[in-house]
Amino acid sequence: MPNKQTDIAAMISARICHDLISPIGAISNGIELLELSGAPQSPEMALINDSVKSANAKVRFLRVAFGDAASSGTIAYSEIKDILANTYHGMPLKLIWAINTPLERIELKLCFLLLLCIEKIQPYGGTLKVSRTDTDLRFDITGRDLKTNGFWDTQTMRISSQTGPSFIQFNLAQSLLDDLGYTLHMGKNGGDISMLIQT
Repeated sequence: MPNKQTDIAAMISARICHDLISPIGAISNGIELLELSGAPQSPEMALINDSVKSANAKVRFLRVAFGDAASSGTIAYSEIKDILANTYHGMPLKLIWAINTPLERIELKLCFLLLLCIEKIQPYGGTLKVSRTDTDLRFDITGRDLKTNGFWDTQTMRISSQTGPSFIQFNLAQSLLDDLGYTLHMGKNGGDISMLIQT
């Protein structure tokens, strides 16, 4: 199970996300009211609308990734799809989410943490497909100049420990794998990478 420090960090993250989502939602509601009032559309309004959608999705994404791992329940496919579509809209990384079923919150937390890790090893974009079987989660990664050396420790067969706030997802992902008793395997096929998580 997560240790006390991890629990505290998760609660702080959840609180920050909770406090941010309200003003972002208020801006979104304000834009909708302007649209309903017949206010003329403009490039500036479209930019604000897209930015609000992206910010809303990013906060929801981070709330799952860094929030309370002990939270029970599932997250519906429609909600997952909405979060990911707006989070990765316009990014050089093309995400193909091929899991069309609800996921347990803790499994989705692991997936989101790994997505944040993979962003670091795909600095020039590419394609990432996430799928699953009855027992496994699979991440298929393609792209130019993938930076795998900083992600995977070939000696320990674990995600490499990292320092610095922008790399905290690496440590949290491996910690959650340990907590769940899951095993991650990484393989290469030419310049492509596949990651298989045995659940």
